[in-house]
Amino acid sequence: MTMDTGASSTRREATILIIENDPSDRLLLEKVLSSRGYRCFSVTHGREALDLLERVQVDLILTDLLMPVLDGQRTAQLIRARPGMGKVPIVAVTAYPPDEARSSASSGGYDEYLLKPFKPRQLLDLVERLLVH
Repeated sequence: MTMDTGASSTRREATILIIENDPSDRLLLEKVLSSRGYRCFSVTHGREALDLLERVQVDLILTDLLMPVLDGQRTAQLIRARPGMGKVPIVAVTAYPPDEARSSASSGGYDEYLLKPFKPRQLLDLVERLLVH
């Protein structure tokens, strides 16, 4: 008899929202996360994310900071203001320099940030750490 570990059951059950306007970055995030069994929903800007969150419950959100229509900072604020969304981890995924990324993440209400370009292992380690907590 084999026992499931908490990490693998978290992985199978977790739903992740990707908010990214760059098609290649969005595809990379989807591919890496889906390969580990995460269920992914992807949108290109914050307004689409807010619409999707009316229909889908997510466990974690990855969002670019610079996007058309509604940027990452405002999107994170609006998501945090929704009932039940205050504890959902939000990660800023950005090409900002490290100091600027850290500052934007802490002032914008993000739980973490991930610098582009990133290695798949960095993404997976960050996601798994946030989903366990």
